[in-house]
Amino acid sequence: MDVQTIGIIAGVVALAAIILYVLDRWSKKEDVDVANAAKLGVSAAAVAGGVAYAVGADDVAEVAEKVTTAAQEMFVGKPEF
Repeated sequence: MDVQTIGIIAGVVALAAIILYVLDRWSKKEDVDVANAAKLGVSAAAVAGGVAYAVGADDVAEVAEKVTTAAQEMFVGKPEF
């Protein structure tokens, strides 16, 4: 996995974490603390980037494909009891 892909993954995760933080604060009618949102986003990006780097081998693509196929069969396939 190249550095750009890891960066994109980290960026998307950071953005999602910040959006969820803002929505949580908004739903509780509380103020959004920008410093806390930034810390949360950076922490989420660091963890996601680290995990993506650690499991970024070529074998991960095979595992992801198998899991995706199994999940699709689970939700789309004919139930057997």
